[in-house]
Parts: sequence; C-alpha cells; structure tokens
Amino acid sequence: MDLSKISEPQGRDSETSFFHRLFPVKRHEALTVVLLALNVFVLLTCYYLLKVLREPLILLGGGAELKAYASAGQTILLLGIVPAFGWLASRVSRLRLLTTMQLIFMGCLVGFYVLAQARAPIGLAFYLWVGIFSVLVISNFWSFTNDLFTEEEGKRLFAVIGIGATLGAIVGAFVPRFLHSSLGVTGMMLVAMAGLGLSILLYRVVDIRERARRERVKSQKAAKAEEPMSKRGGFALLLADRYLRLIAAMVLISTIINTTGEYVVGKIVVDAAKATADPGAYINAFYSSYYTVVNIVTALLQALLVTRIIMKLGVRGALFIMPLVVLGGWFGMILFINLSYVRIAKTAENSVDYSLNNTVKQALFLPTRREVKFKAKAAIDTFVFRLGDVIAGLGIVALFVEVLGLGIRAFAVMNVGLAAIWLVLAHYTGKLHDELVAKQEANADANGKTTEGEAGTASH
Repeated sequence: MDLSKISEPQGRDSETSFFHRLFPVKRHEALTVVLLALNVFVLLTCYYLLKVLREPLILLGGGAELKAYASAGQTILLLGIVPAFGWLASRVSRLRLLTTMQLIFMGCLVGFYVLAQARAPIGLAFYLWVGIFSVLVISNFWSFTNDLFTEEEGKRLFAVIGIGATLGAIVGAFVPRFLHSSLGVTGMMLVAMAGLGLSILLYRVVDIRERARRERVKSQKAAKAEEPMSKRGGFALLLADRYLRLIAAMVLISTIINTTGEYVVGKIVVDAAKATADPGAYINAFYSSYYTVVNIVTALLQALLVTRIIMKLGVRGALFIMPLVVLGGWFGMILFINLSYVRIAKTAENSVDYSLNNTVKQALFLPTRREVKFKAKAAIDTFVFRLGDVIAGLGIVALFVEVLGLGIRAFAVMNVGLAAIWLVLAHYTGKLHDELVAKQEANADANGKTTEGEAGTASH
C-alpha cells in the first residue's frame, strides 16, 4: 500500500465553507494534519497518564520534600541528556532519531514495570524520568512538525494540530480513573508503552507521505530529512544565536511566572480550606473544578480562536498577547488578593498559555534550520524550562517565604515586572522572526524553490 498517495488533492479546495474558515486545512494537507493531531493526542495522553502515576509513587516513597528537590535533579540530568540527544541527532536521520528516542522511552517503561512488580523503590527515579520524558517527547514532536511545514503552512495548521494535544491532556487525566481498578499502577505503564509504539507508527506514516509529496514538487526538505544534522550541540546553537537566546529568555520568564503563580493559588486555597469542616475535600473539589475549567477554556480557544489570531496578527503580533494577559492579571492581584480573583486570573493565564502561547512558541521555529528545530529547541524546551521551575520553586519561593517572610503581593509585584520584561523580549523576538521569514522568502524566490531559514546568521 502506497501511503504517500492517501488523500491526495481531488479538485479545488473550498475556501469559503464554514469548516474551512474554522480549520483552514487544504485538501492535500488533511490526512497529514489528522495523523499529526492523533500523534500528539496519543503522546499527551501517555504523559498525563504517567503524570498521574508518578504522584503516589514519589509521595509515598519520599514525601513532598523529595518531590521538591526532584525538580533540581531533573535540571542536572538534562545537562547530560541534551548533549547526548544532540550527538545522536548529528548521526541519524530525523525519523531514526525520533524512533530511537521513543524506543528508549519504551524500554525505560518496561524496566520500571519489572522493578515495580518486584516492589523495588522506584518513586524518585520514576519521577525524574517522567519529568524528562514529558518535555523531550513533546519537544521532539513539534520539532518534527516544524520540519514538515513552511511558515505559511505552520501559521494555518499548528493550532489545528494543537487540538489533539489539548484533547490528549483531557483524556489522559481521566483515563487512570477507569483503568486503575483493573490494571493497577504498573499495568498503566504498559498502556503508555503501547501508546509510544503507536506514535512511532504514526511518525513513519507521516514521514513517508510528506517526503513523497515534497519529492514530487522537488523540495529540498525531502532530501534533507534523510541527512544527519551538523555536529554542533543544542547548547552551542542556543548560546551562539541571539534569536534563540531571546526565545529561551521568554520561556524562562514564563515558567517562573507560571510556577510562582501555582504556588500562590495553592497558598490561597489552603488558607481558605482551613476555615472549612473538611479541608482535604475542599482542596480536592477546588482543584478538580479549577483544572476542568482551564481544560475547557483551553480547548475552546485552541479550536475557535488560535488560528484566526495568528493569521490575523501574525506570529509577531501574537507574541504580545500572553505577556499582556499576565501583566493585567498580576497587576490586578496587587489590588485584589482573594480566591475568586486569583482563580479567574490564573484560569485566563493558563488557558492562553496552553493554547495560543504554546502554538506561537512552536511557530517561532518555523523559519529556522533543521538542527535548530531539533537540537536547540530541545535544549530550550527541556533544560531552560526545568531551570525556570528550579529558580521559581527552590529559589524565589524559598527566598520570599522562608527568608524574607513576604506575602502574595510580593509575588504579584515581581510577576508584573517580569511580564514587562517579557513584552520587551517579545518585541525583539518578533522583529528577528520577521527578518528570518523575509530572508527565507528571498532565498526561495532567488532559488525558485523552498529553502530553509538561516537562524544564526541574521540574528547574532
């Protein structure tokens, strides 16, 4: 069966239908988009399933204190994992790279399953592994997706593909409730392993289709997909390029704001719960409702607005929305510190973060070279992201609360300041993004074919 010929164009796309306006996918792109959305749905379902499993393992095995220090452990481990990933990426094609990484993760799950069956203490190791798995496997997916599409295609399609991620997060959070009684904690590890196997198959189908399609239009991407990348590592690429450093700075700031924000929510909820007859039930009910509303709003934004916003404002304009939402929400928190306001502000912040901001962050890599999309992006999505967690959790929260004895308003003032810096970073990042896109289009016009961007030359 020739996978490359499935769902090829049959006539003119309908540009005026309501469905096309909502989901601007052309006929020949439809199957690839569906397969990618299904793939990220599977990956997010696996992650959230494993995320649910890790909590009792770490809390029963070492307590909340060990969980807090585990974030620092993940960051330290990534100092070795990111270069190792870059070394592998320099020696194999993109499909073999993705397949190898998925097989390694599957092997780890088998190992954890065997150890858990033997009642070995796996809590800390499993927590560390899930934290690394979560950022690297999703980063790899978006690196692959970035490598498939042009700037114009990515602006139209990333939000549609992202619907799969949103639905996967929702389903993954509910699946353990139905499987735990029949499979147990260790059995669900095997379910996640099967999901990763399905993901490998989906990668292969999409890769075959897209390489065949690009070969027919004589695109350079089809040939380059089989070529290993240069020898430069992810950290070296990141440190050498201003555009990438700006993206990393925005990721770091957004992570610090989000992590300190979740601390603030938890602090206010716990204080409110103390006044109730059953504090535990109050906290559980709050977070169940809180996460449900965030997931619903995220899904609606992703499906109905994200594509329209990016196509209307462009990537550069869309970069400003998230820091503006953060700035407004935390400025209000300086004036109004109560649970109702904090819940509304954080629901808005998280919903925009998980939908629009995540899609725009992926789109920033569209005009970059393949080695940047895979290696530098992995360094940003893993190490820089986890570093923000550590700075916020073990640094800022500990300093503000344990050393200085400051309250919630201090976090609000700090995050307003960080949001203002974020806006400045968004301005310069958007400017460099547009320069890279213009250079990419100029190269395409000069060569008569699509070429890859040149991040690392115009932005030093």
